[in-house]
Amino acid sequence: MNRNKVLAYETNPFQGAVLETGSLPEDRLYFFNILKQTLRDIENTELQLVWLYLPLSRSDLVAPAVDLGFFYHHADEHGLQLIYRVNPDTFVPGYATHYIGVGGVLIDSQNRILVIQERHHTRKHFKLPGGALDPGEHISHAVVREVYEETGIRSEFLSLNCFRHWHGYRYGKSDIYFICRLNPLSSQITIDPGEISEAGWVPVDEYLNHAETHPFNRKIVQTTLANRGLKMDSIPEYGSPETHELMF
Repeated sequence: MNRNKVLAYETNPFQGAVLETGSLPEDRLYFFNILKQTLRDIENTELQLVWLYLPLSRSDLVAPAVDLGFFYHHADEHGLQLIYRVNPDTFVPGYATHYIGVGGVLIDSQNRILVIQERHHTRKHFKLPGGALDPGEHISHAVVREVYEETGIRSEFLSLNCFRHWHGYRYGKSDIYFICRLNPLSSQITIDPGEISEAGWVPVDEYLNHAETHPFNRKIVQTTLANRGLKMDSIPEYGSPETHELMF
């Protein structure tokens, strides 16, 4: 093996070397040796971290990388991100720490609120329609989509009115749940039977005063009805509406 040969890499703004992994060697021993030489070269620079992403198809290279000191940072359905610290004390930025969910408050012309009963819930518990954001999805888009998927009700986003933040959720991550006011554009309900067992339009006062309405749901509905909330806005000099969602 040519000892001068190393894996190509690019640098990021955080003193990191991001290894190019589009054409990794097939032989594991060759990969081990060339990666080892690459680390030696990088250790002679001012770079502090080495990032190695291995697609699922190259999972056979995980063990050689770990043997050289790489550790897991995060994984998804496509592959695994590993990191090597040049300096043992180097700070490593974290990966995603939160789930993001949305709930919609929809009040129709008869002062009725749209509520649902989740199929998997252990007790009768009417709540707001909503769900989790998809990757790269805006809050304002997600809440409209989730309401439609669960109830068949078309709507438009009006405002973001309150949120809840709590820790110790799924897989030990934290959770943020945004409550949005929506304007209903239709009234005929068609539930998603895979998620929802029941949905309906209920008079607001009846829902707020019902004994089985959870105190949290009561509070967020009251809060949404009582304040204007944050409205969609934009700053031409700050990002694109495709990538930046601003509310003031």
